[in-house]
Amino acid sequence: MKKSALIVAMVALLGACNSNTKAPVTDSSKDSIQQPHQHQASYACPMDCEKGKTYDKPGTCPVCGMNLEKK
Repeated sequence: MKKSALIVAMVALLGACNSNTKAPVTDSSKDSIQQPHQHQASYACPMDCEKGKTYDKPGTCPVCGMNLEKK
């Protein structure tokens, strides 16, 4: 009887330790607020050689060599 009560208590304790609780937000975290991410232009091959793959910078398609177009 004592053994089963001990097991139940240990399981309850482990369950409480593994709960997904978040720490409260403190005033010091307000300093680390990031600015909203600006939408960057994406570039893709006009021939769609890579089936929808986009790039962050202009350049040429590595498959066909055409200039990437702004999307």
